[in-house]
Amino acid sequence: MGGGPSIPAPPPPPDPNAVAQANAEAYKKNVETYIEKAPEMAALENKLRIQYMPQQRSLERQLSALDQQAATLSSLQMERQYGPQRTLEGLRRSYETSPQAYALNRGLGTQMTRQFERLYGANPYASVEPNVAFAPRNMPLQDIYGTIGTNIANPNLQA
Repeated sequence: MGGGPSIPAPPPPPDPNAVAQANAEAYKKNVETYIEKAPEMAALENKLRIQYMPQQRSLERQLSALDQQAATLSSLQMERQYGPQRTLEGLRRSYETSPQAYALNRGLGTQMTRQFERLYGANPYASVEPNVAFAPRNMPLQDIYGTIGTNIANPNLQA
């Protein structure tokens, strides 16, 4: 058998100047087409915006409301779960820090309650749900505050 090469020779490399010229012409054509079609595209974009923007705004409002509702519900649940404990901790800490300031704040609170009642003719607790205003107090006062402030100099060391 005669002997031609089994792999044909590759084509010659393209001329770099011709390639650069072709690329420049294609780019120029693309830019011209873009400029030519710009008004049509802008009109289409405005038409779509007019058509879908109210729906988008409405959906955004709904999603925002749902987000707010979920956050409020979770914070209410947390407050319901840990609120009393946190309130008692705050009271206990304020009493520990300064019993005089604690007593003063309690006194001011009762005074404000009386002033509110005198001014508006209704007990301030009436504006709050009864189960919140008068939440059941399971523990006696001594259990809330422990033995803080009583006989500090001679503590009872029995277990």
